[in-house]
Amino acid sequence: MKYWKTFTLSSLVYLICFFLDYIVELFSINETSVKTTIFGLKIVTKMTMHSLNTTFSLTWYTLLTYVIFVLLCELAVFIFYKNKNIG
Repeated sequence: MKYWKTFTLSSLVYLICFFLDYIVELFSINETSVKTTIFGLKIVTKMTMHSLNTTFSLTWYTLLTYVIFVLLCELAVFIFYKNKNIG
């Protein structure tokens, strides 16, 4: 059961970090551009005199960072409990 809780907590932490990264990048856009955030969210912005169009898409890098983050958290919990049982 501890691994399910770790998965849930690590997913929540990743989601919070992803959202903060998204907010920082979104508010730093001031011209027509294509930006990719640290967590792999691709933001395409087109500005004209009359409109502002923004498109968001996920990249494979998003999935890769999520899987690595969750696996590292699970590994840390596994090692912690393994060492706790030894000592």
